[in-house]
Order: sequence, then C-alpha cells, then structure tokens
Amino acid sequence: MGGKTMVTKAIDWLTDLGLQWRIQLLTVAGVLAIFVLFWIVGLRAIEESRRQNLQNQMAVANLVASSLDQRLNGALSLLETTAAQPELQDPSPTPQSSAASALRDAQLQLSSYGRRLYWLDSQGGILWTEPANHAILLKPFPDLSAIRPALEGGDRYVSSLLQPADLGSPYVLLATPIPRSGGEIGGLLVEEIGVDQLGLESVLQQATSGGSTRIDVFDSTGQILASSRPEPGRQITHSEEDELGHGDEVLTFASMKTAPWEVAVREPVQEVMAPANYLRRQIVLGGVIALVVALLLTWWLITRQVLQPIQALDEASAQFAAGNLDVALPDGGIDEVARLTANLEQMRVRLDATLEDHRRWNEALEEMVEERTRELATLYEQLEGRETMCKRLLGKVLTGQEEERARLARELHDAVGQSLTAVIMTTTAVENSLPDDLVSGKEKLANVRNIAVQSLHDLRGLIFDLRPEVLDDLGLGLALHSQAKKYLEPAGIQVQIRAAGLKDQLPAEVETAVFRVVQEAITNIARHAQADEANISLTKKGDRLIVRVEDNGTGFDPDVVMQRQQKAWGLRGMEERITLLGGKFYVGSRPGNGTLVLAEIPLDHD
Repeated sequence: MGGKTMVTKAIDWLTDLGLQWRIQLLTVAGVLAIFVLFWIVGLRAIEESRRQNLQNQMAVANLVASSLDQRLNGALSLLETTAAQPELQDPSPTPQSSAASALRDAQLQLSSYGRRLYWLDSQGGILWTEPANHAILLKPFPDLSAIRPALEGGDRYVSSLLQPADLGSPYVLLATPIPRSGGEIGGLLVEEIGVDQLGLESVLQQATSGGSTRIDVFDSTGQILASSRPEPGRQITHSEEDELGHGDEVLTFASMKTAPWEVAVREPVQEVMAPANYLRRQIVLGGVIALVVALLLTWWLITRQVLQPIQALDEASAQFAAGNLDVALPDGGIDEVARLTANLEQMRVRLDATLEDHRRWNEALEEMVEERTRELATLYEQLEGRETMCKRLLGKVLTGQEEERARLARELHDAVGQSLTAVIMTTTAVENSLPDDLVSGKEKLANVRNIAVQSLHDLRGLIFDLRPEVLDDLGLGLALHSQAKKYLEPAGIQVQIRAAGLKDQLPAEVETAVFRVVQEAITNIARHAQADEANISLTKKGDRLIVRVEDNGTGFDPDVVMQRQQKAWGLRGMEERITLLGGKFYVGSRPGNGTLVLAEIPLDHD
C-alpha cells in the first residue's frame, strides 16, 4: 500500500508540472540514463585493459630477469667450479703451475663474456690474472669495495656498474669465494665482464614487442646497465622506482635473483590507454547522438505545442514594451499558454491604469523637485557666501590682531621702555651723587634700579612675544631659533631646528602664521609635554611648505582635548591659521608616545 501511495504521489507531481517541464525532465532523464550505462561499461573495460597490460608488462619483466639470471648463474657456476679445484690452494702460482692452467681454462670458457679473471687472496691482493699481467701482481685489487660482500659473506656476488679510470667501457664484477679447509675463505675469483659483452641489448630487443615499449636493466644505484632504447647518462631515480606509473609512462619492475639488479618495463600511457580512449570516444559519440535525438524530439514537440503560441504572445508583449497597450492578446495554445494569455490580458488592463496614475504623479513630482532644487541652490549660494565672508572676517581679525600686536609692541617700546630706561639712568645718577655715608639711600636706589632693569627685561620679552623684531629683520628661521632658546632650553629640552629650501623669503602672511603655530607648539611642549627632545623642521617642496614639530613627551588624546573648549583654544587657533591659508593641519598624539604637529601650506594661495 505504501509503494502504491508513493507511485501515485509521483504521478500526481508529474501531472502538476507544466508540459514544458515534463518534456525537459524526460529528456534529461533519458540522456542521463544513457550516459550512466555507457559510463559503467566504459569503467569496467578501462580497468580490465589496465590490469591486463600491467600483467603483460610484469610477465615481460620476469622473463627478461630470468634470462639474465641464467646467463649470470652460468658464469658464477663456472667460477665456483674453478674455485673448488685443489690447485688453487697454493697461494704462489707461476705461469707453469696447475693453478695458472686452471685459471686459463676458466677464462677461455668465459671469454665470450669476461675480459679478465683475477685471483685474489683473503686481503684483496692480486695473486694472478688471466690474461696474465705481472705489473699488478701482489697489488691491492682496485675495485675491492665493489665485491667486499663476497669476501665478508662467503657467497657469490655480482657488483653494480663500474666505470674504469680511463673512461673506457663500463663493466661489472662477478666474484666467488675460494674455500679453505676448516670453512675459511682463502680468497676470491673475480671475473671482469664488460657490460657490452653480456649481450643484454640483444635480449632486451627480442623481449620488446616494438612500438614505444622500453626495457631497462639497472643496478642498485640506479645506473642503467642496458636498455632497449639507450639514452646516454640516464639513470633510474628512486621516485621512479617507488611509483607504478608516473608522468606519461606506465612502469613495472622485476628483481633479479643472481645480482642486485632490476628490470624495468615502461610503456607510454597513450599506448596503454588506447583501448580505453577508444571506448571513451565511443561513449562521447553515443552520448552526443542521444542528446541530439532528444533535443530534436523536444524541439519538435515544444515548437508545435508551445513556441508558436508563445511567439504570438511575444509579439504582443513587444507592443506593450513600446507603450502600445491597445493590442489585443491572441487566443490558442495548450492549457498553460491559454492561462498565460488570460493573465497577461488582466495585467495589460491594470498596467494601463497604473501607467496613467504614474504619469500624473510624475508630473507633480517633477514640479516639486524643480522647486526644491531652486530652494537648495539658493541656500547653497547663501551658505557659500557666508562661509567666504566668515573666512574673510577671520582673516581680517587675525591680520588686525597682528597689526595691533605690532602697534602695542611699538608703543610699549617707545613709551614704557623709554620711561624705564630714564628711571634706570636717573637712579644711577642720583646714587652716584650721594655721599658715601648714605649707605641706606644708595641701597634703596640700587633696589629701585634693579626693579627697573628687571621690568625693562620683562617688557622686552613681552614685546618679543607680541611681535619679534627678528621675524621682520632676519626672517622666520632665526625667529623660531629665538623662541626655542627662550622656552625650551631653560626647561632642559634639546631641540633641533632644520630648514630646507627656504632660500627665498616667504610671503608675510605665511611667515606670521607659521611663526604663531610653531610658537604655540613650543609653548605647549615647554608647559605640558615633559619632554627632553624636540624637533622642528621647515621644508619647502615645490609650491608647498611643510611644517613639522615633534616631541617625545607624555602625549595626549587629541579627541578628548578638542572636546574641552578651554584647552582646545590653542589647537583650534593653530588649525584656523593654517586653514585660512588654504593648507592642511594635523595633530597626532597618544598618551605616552609624544606629539606630532604637521602643517602643509600652499605658497601660491591668494
């Protein structure tokens, strides 16, 4: 009952879908079924082809390894037979001795492979050679390390590939121990065999089946002893030995029993996978054919039942898009298309009414926007004029302030300064005219004179703060030096002042603004920074002047200070002076990290 219910629900669900979706669903399902079927068959065929190829390669490798084992085993067996002869128990052979004769017979049998037969003692010294070479007798065997396992293990051994010192033909060594009574090893019989004399190439050529298959024989160090397709200098790396297949080739290996050598059979992946690739192409071709057939059937069905009615609706909708809502919608088509036509007709009527409402609202909104735009333009012009007026007034205030400072400084110098100078001269003259016995009177006059001198000194400092004469006479640099000397040096603060590019005199308003900004910064360092170092720099770069004042004091939080109106007056005044000149002002500081005051002023500002 549950199964029937699920089937019924599935049928109902398919029925509820539109015709177009049902056709598309069936098309996709058919194409997917075909592809899945071909794919499963293809995977099985590919896996079987790969397994069969690997088995064939492994059989070839084992066959070549067995053939080479037979050749080497025959040579080693002959050496073992010769080593067991009692004539080799005499360690002092001569050309006429039976031992030398036995070695000549053995070398004669091995002449098709070997180049020279060596008789070594237990220490590796050469006792005799065939063919005879008296020049090397009783000397250490030069390649003893290559056959030492035979001397130490007491068993036959085949060496890796060796290169002669004269760069001649490479060779290998076959070694068998010479037994002594008591189980001791009395020495070794060693046959030197040239790799080209083993006849490996002919064996490999016979084992290859043509094409791109390659068979390599290599020793334990990876050196190639023989190859069906020789490549000079090529070696088998460990990465190749560790992998069954790599790059564009498939590899199989077979180890030899007689020697520590291996046989590698490699074949290009393209040849190995040729059947699988053919099958893939067949799968793709079959899938394409199935897809084309399904698409053609779908196109025929949808064109006659769906597309033609929809094209009529499309033409009507194009008229709607152009603004012509008077076009009547055509009837016809399947149920879905008929319902769509009815819905579109209702939408056309509603859309026509909505567009009419929108036109009326748009006209009203355009009038309102134009009115608001005019009002905003008027307000912007007023704000811009007020901002310009504020800047001008602020500039006049600062200019008037500087002029008033200069006037007050002149009056203090001309009036009060002269009066204090007269008091000092008068008290000095009166003190000098009094008799010597009027000590009390002279002391009082001296106190008056000292008070006047101190007042004159304070007055000059006040005059300098109001308008330093050095700024007018010698320029900005010396004026800043005097300010630093006056406020920073007495506080024990080491200050460095650098000026670069200030050969020409700056505009008067720029010099005044920079002087006041640096003066305020110096005052803040002396009063609040608790610093021991300060740096002041003036740099002219093109048409800009960059002012930088930095200290290593306690620092502060600029945001917090700017919120406190009384403490922010100095910083606000500095910023206003720089902004008035069209420049940029920046204060950077953090508690415990010192303070940086940076200003950038354009010199072509009007």
